[in-house]
Amino acid sequence: MQIIKIVFVFSLTVCLFSSSSYQFIDKNATDIINLKYNRLIDSAYFYSNNNDSLTLSFFLKAFAEEPPQNPYTLWDVSVIASRLNKKEMAFDFLKLSVEKGYSYYNHMQKNKSLVLLDSVLFNQCLQKVRLRDSLLNHISITLDSIFDLDQGIRNVFHEEVILKGKDKTSMEAKMILDSMRFIDSTNFITVESLMHDHGFIGRSLRTAKSQQVMYLIFLHAPVEEIENNLEIFKNAVKSGELPSQQYPYFEDRILANRRGVQKYGTQCFLQSGEVVLVPLIDSLNVNKYRKEFGLETIEEYIKMLKSD
Repeated sequence: MQIIKIVFVFSLTVCLFSSSSYQFIDKNATDIINLKYNRLIDSAYFYSNNNDSLTLSFFLKAFAEEPPQNPYTLWDVSVIASRLNKKEMAFDFLKLSVEKGYSYYNHMQKNKSLVLLDSVLFNQCLQKVRLRDSLLNHISITLDSIFDLDQGIRNVFHEEVILKGKDKTSMEAKMILDSMRFIDSTNFITVESLMHDHGFIGRSLRTAKSQQVMYLIFLHAPVEEIENNLEIFKNAVKSGELPSQQYPYFEDRILANRRGVQKYGTQCFLQSGEVVLVPLIDSLNVNKYRKEFGLETIEEYIKMLKSD
């Protein structure tokens, strides 16, 4: 897996007021992360190499807990069902997988068990996947260029202002920040249009850079844009397009801007050269909240930030 280093530069504006629209701070992760569902899915994959019947039973138990949204999980179930010669079930899950956005044409093309059950129906689904595969290749190229613009200007700020210890109110810093705002606003228009037309896309894209772009662009967009699309981000976690570890950054960004606090400990700023966390709502339980989304402990996170 290619590792992409991402530079974050945020201008944190804290506005203190109370609003019922931020009641999510009192909720746990269960409306986004279904732990029982995830455990059953993990069990299914644990047996997937040696026991198709047991694997399928765990998948079906998981789907009884929560309707499946991840097209790649649905594809895997269709393949398992086809190997068990369950034709109707196999193609029901295959069609649902395609409907939800399965897009790996080359991988699907190599499958033998489904095509043996019904080559006509399989090829109908395959052609739909081919079209989506082509679309996502094109979108990936577009988003790669946006990633380079987004991270390029932040690298300039990091190298020319942060590392050199320059005042953020200096003329040079202001010029870089003005360029950053222009790039961000231009990038946002493109990404918002793509999301409007195709939904939130992350994992399905073809490069490590493009997979990060929708997340990054919305993360440092105006906070109102995050608020307006929070349900889309929640659904993207369920569909597998947005890694669960990234979702808390959205909630914390809203809280930090609206209330000057955060739940998961993702937001920080530099003060006299030191990394300082935005105050936590519940410091005693922050690691519990972070664990629900697969994040490292707050202590490990702070250590990582300071090492960077």
